[in-house]
Amino acid sequence: MTDIRVPVLIYYDPGMLGHNPQGWDPGHPEWTDAVKAMIALQSPDTNLETYDHPERPGRLTAIVDRLFLEPIEGVRWMPPVAASVAQLEQAHDAAYVGYIPTLEGQSGWLFQDTTAVSPHSVVAAGLAAGSGVCAIDAIATGQARRAFCIVRPPGHHAMADRAMGFCLYNNMAVTAAHARLALGDARVMIWDWDMHHGNGTQAIFYANPNVLLVDSHCEAPFYPGTGLLTETGEGAGVGYTLNVPLPRGSGNAALLEVFKQIVSPAARAFQPDILLISSGFDCHYLDMTFAMDETGYAAITQSVCALADELCDGRLVLMLEGGYNTKALGDSGHAVVNALAGNTITDINILPIDDGCAAVKEAALFHANNIALLSPR
Repeated sequence: MTDIRVPVLIYYDPGMLGHNPQGWDPGHPEWTDAVKAMIALQSPDTNLETYDHPERPGRLTAIVDRLFLEPIEGVRWMPPVAASVAQLEQAHDAAYVGYIPTLEGQSGWLFQDTTAVSPHSVVAAGLAAGSGVCAIDAIATGQARRAFCIVRPPGHHAMADRAMGFCLYNNMAVTAAHARLALGDARVMIWDWDMHHGNGTQAIFYANPNVLLVDSHCEAPFYPGTGLLTETGEGAGVGYTLNVPLPRGSGNAALLEVFKQIVSPAARAFQPDILLISSGFDCHYLDMTFAMDETGYAAITQSVCALADELCDGRLVLMLEGGYNTKALGDSGHAVVNALAGNTITDINILPIDDGCAAVKEAALFHANNIALLSPR
């Protein structure tokens, strides 16, 4: 079992607050029109006249301020170092890694889904990607077993060769690739519990049998419209991508069932050397599409901690992805760190009816053969 006296490392740098994209890009009116149409379809209650970019600095300060207001014993704050070119190129094409620094000092959209930069975004993105690398190095050298990276811009939509979905570098893919090296040709398991499908992470590792990805998310056509049950990998990676599309309104019970019916059996079959979590907090009911709350996030974190203790000497890294309501971010971030620190979670709010549970059962049946075929190296 993991010794909870070993600290939980929190990686954060205020330099990531310098990423401050704007709501609309007047230089690309056709992109603005396309995004307004997408928002009207997916979030019809949004006031497009007062819309501002949701990926804003307050996302991080909401979590950091809450952790300082209510400190948790056993937490150690750590400053990250920006990811190096070589580390970024483990997940991204060299040409793309060379392109991002040319955006330093600029403002504007890179993609019509409001993926954008501001003058200090390049620095922020380097620190975000480097946070996971630093966490892996600390775990590999025995300084800790658990870490939480409070980062932005997020990463799981970024492709090997382009930005997408608010994401510049794919922070999780960079972290997973570095883990494979730092832990000695390691087998890496990722659970992406962000409400949006992590299409970039999936694409980067789609043919890689050394990285097992479970991705639970709001079903298509919700952004980015991918993550179907039938997307299970290609080539040598067939069976190593397990998507779990869930209906709107899914709550704590559904995500706990994802862990019980898919994450846990897949992990026991795969026997990873480390568990990585793309921890979006946008499944929280205050983000309006799903119905989770902070008690659910605490419970699933407690479950993955126990699984990491059982299978990989407690090695576990959580990395912030989405989540756009500041209260939900603060509450959920604090609850997750509290669970990482070894504090027992007992009270979990469960909806009387959670339609996500039926979808999880369907996904578990669909993936049963793939899970049965997973095996340790």
